[in-house]
Amino acid sequence: MYTIKRAAELTGISVATLRAWERRYGVVSPQRSDGGYRLYGPDDVRALAIMNSLVNEGWSAREAAAETLSRLSSRDAGERGRPGNVAALRPSNGGIQSEDAEALIRAAERLDSASASAVLDARFALGTFEHVIDDWLMPTLKRVGEEWAHGRLTVAGEHLVAYAVQRRLAAAYEAASGRADGPSLVIGLPPGARHELGLLAFAVAARRVGFSTVYVGADLPVADWAVAVEARNAVGVVLAVPRPEDVTAAQKIVDTLRSKRPQLVIGLGGSQQDAVEGGIHLGHSITVAVGEMVRRLRVPA
Repeated sequence: MYTIKRAAELTGISVATLRAWERRYGVVSPQRSDGGYRLYGPDDVRALAIMNSLVNEGWSAREAAAETLSRLSSRDAGERGRPGNVAALRPSNGGIQSEDAEALIRAAERLDSASASAVLDARFALGTFEHVIDDWLMPTLKRVGEEWAHGRLTVAGEHLVAYAVQRRLAAAYEAASGRADGPSLVIGLPPGARHELGLLAFAVAARRVGFSTVYVGADLPVADWAVAVEARNAVGVVLAVPRPEDVTAAQKIVDTLRSKRPQLVIGLGGSQQDAVEGGIHLGHSITVAVGEMVRRLRVPA
């Protein structure tokens, strides 16, 4: 549950606007704490985020409120028709929350960074970091790329989304409670590789479970990988291989590190991970990948 101030921050609207929308249009019905303070749940935050996105698109507040309530009513009716009526049981390919994905794409069309950030904040408020990454953000970023390929989004729009996501993940990384006594893990991309959003999400999740992480980012030369491992006395590395053209450099990094530190645990991620030998293929789920590194390196509770 969220205070009115936090709900306003998550949805990108002011406290005064939130109160007005609640009073005039009934888009949210907060609970009350024992002390009488408003408390907003995940559904309230989502409703406010949808309405805010519509208003930013040019809808009047009254029209946006009616449309928000209609969408939520339709969603609830659909969920009641599902076996078990449990939203968490949605398959990942159908649980992408298409309305939120569409809101993000529309923000990209308008080059509206504030709305894009508001959508991201609202989505991350509705579940654990790992769940939102695996079940919503990564499928949504794939859709953003498809919309660019089909001509709906410009390069500028795609870059706007990428930058908004990068800002959000960087803030989450800094806020994560990395432990100084956890196993040291170097995380980065090979030289020439710059697609780092998935890897940065992994770095956040790794910090959240107790790894002492060193995020070295994109385009790191082969020799610098060995220097980073030595400098931090790392027990593991995680290397993303997002494109076919990254395979050769990634293989060279693995071979170099393996020759210097045979016991080093090397995790491989990205769409081309299976093309690289000598490491652990971590798959394409942040949750699974972090769990595998925890199992290999025995992160203490």
